[in-house]
Amino acid sequence: MIRGFLCGLDERVKVWMAVSVSAAAIYCVDPYLQAGALAVCLCLCLVCGAKRFVAGFLAVLLVMAAISLILCQVSPAKSGFTGLGVFYILVKFGPMFAMMVFIQASLNTSRFLRSLEVMRVPPQWVIPLGACLRFMPSVAAECRQIRHAMRIRGIAPTPGRLLRQPLETLSYTMVPLLVRSLFIGDELARAAVARGIEAPGPKSSLHEIGLRPSDLIVAAVWSLGLAAMLIADHLIFAASAGGQP
Repeated sequence: MIRGFLCGLDERVKVWMAVSVSAAAIYCVDPYLQAGALAVCLCLCLVCGAKRFVAGFLAVLLVMAAISLILCQVSPAKSGFTGLGVFYILVKFGPMFAMMVFIQASLNTSRFLRSLEVMRVPPQWVIPLGACLRFMPSVAAECRQIRHAMRIRGIAPTPGRLLRQPLETLSYTMVPLLVRSLFIGDELARAAVARGIEAPGPKSSLHEIGLRPSDLIVAAVWSLGLAAMLIADHLIFAASAGGQP
């Protein structure tokens, strides 16, 4: 139910959520507020089904925290540069990566492009963006198929094989990927022409675009939460600096 609600939000609201929380997390100084923003973003990814990303990200955080604690006991001077440094970077920029996964899992490309057209975004921007959004998932699927085919033939692109036979491994991977990319680009171009991309005048769409009351409520609550986060960060920083906000 919650996943259906999040996926059903207007695409512009999802993009606003991703951009705003990423910028706010990078701007914030307090680590607890950054960790709270990261927790919210990871919860959104978890609801949208990105369990593997959340588990992997948390595992990396735990490893970096363990490394920093060990280095604090062994050599306190180096702990901030290695374990704690990487841990802080992951917490600070983690919301951006998490929201990228959230967008990938919940964004409807057709509705998003139609929303941009409704906002009167120039076609010179909408068409290349649409081509990229549709091209990248196809290339990722082709990469998975190429790895699977190489694994069946006993030439999987493992790190050891890449070190022993770098040119051969890269040729086995890149040549079929480049060939398939040419075919994918040609197929996307034909599909766009078949759908009337070259036809003058306004285009019709099967998707009904418009901000619903639920979209406005989510956008308002999200914006107020980020505003409260920035205000709290400012007050904490002012108090720690010994001055008045």
